[in-house]
Amino acid sequence: METAIERVRTGVPGLDHVLEGGFPRGARVLLSGGAGCGKTICCGQYLYKGATKFGEPGVYVTTEEPPSEFRANMLRFGWDFKKLEEDRKLGIVDAVYQRVESEITEQESLQSILYNLRSKLAEVKVLVEQLGAKRLIVDSLPGFGFRVTDLNTLREIFLEVGLLLKDVGTTTLMTTEIVEGSGLISRYGIEEFLATGVMVLSLVKQSSPLRKLFVRKMRGTSHSLNDFAFTIGREGMLVKGPIGVRSVSRGRRRLHATGRKRRGR
Repeated sequence: METAIERVRTGVPGLDHVLEGGFPRGARVLLSGGAGCGKTICCGQYLYKGATKFGEPGVYVTTEEPPSEFRANMLRFGWDFKKLEEDRKLGIVDAVYQRVESEITEQESLQSILYNLRSKLAEVKVLVEQLGAKRLIVDSLPGFGFRVTDLNTLREIFLEVGLLLKDVGTTTLMTTEIVEGSGLISRYGIEEFLATGVMVLSLVKQSSPLRKLFVRKMRGTSHSLNDFAFTIGREGMLVKGPIGVRSVSRGRRRLHATGRKRRGR
C-alpha cells in the first residue's frame, strides 16, 4: 500500500489546486523565469504565509539584493519580514558578498570559490537548525556563480548547493533566470538537475501583458500541463484558471448545441 505524499501549502491562492494540494514535503523546486516575472514575490509569499499561517519557520538566502532591499520590497504587500526575524520565525542569510568579491577579483581559483561557498552554506545550515525551519529559499542559484564562465566550475558550485539542500531536508524554492532566446529553462541549463520540480514563470507582452505559470515537472504529483494565468496585486501572487481551456469548452458546447439543432430538424 502506497503512503500518501505529505503536501506543503504554498500560500499562493490557486497554486495548491494545480499541485494536488501543494509542494511535496522535502521537494526542491526550481522557479525559472525572466527578469520581472515575479519569482522573488512568489518566494517571499511562500515564506511569509508559511511562517504566519502554517506554523512553518523559514530561511531566505539572497545572492541578488541586500536583505534591506528585500524587506522593503516585501512590505509593499504588507509582509513584515523584520518582525518575523525578531520573532525567530524567519532568518535571512546575506550571500550578496560573493557577487561583490567576484567583481573585485577578476578570476578566483575553484578552491577559493568553494571554500567561501561552503562557509556560507554552513551558515545556512546552522540557521535552519536553530529556527527549526521547514522552508528555504535560494534566490538565486546563478548568484553563487556570478561571473564564473567555466561550466565545470559551475557544476561544482551547484553540486555543493545541492548537497546542502538534501542535507537540511527543507521544502525549498530556488530561482534562476531564463535568458530570452536561449531555448533553455534555466540560465546555464544545469540548475534543473538539482530540482525535483520545475515551475516556469513568464510575462507575455501582448496588447495587454499576461503573466503565465507552467509546471514543467513535479515529482510525485499529477499536475496539469496547461499554462495558468496569474496576477500580482496588493496581496501578492494569485493563480487563476488555465489559459485557453475555457474557450475550448465553450467551443464544444457550441458544437454540441449545433448538433442538437441539426438532429432536431
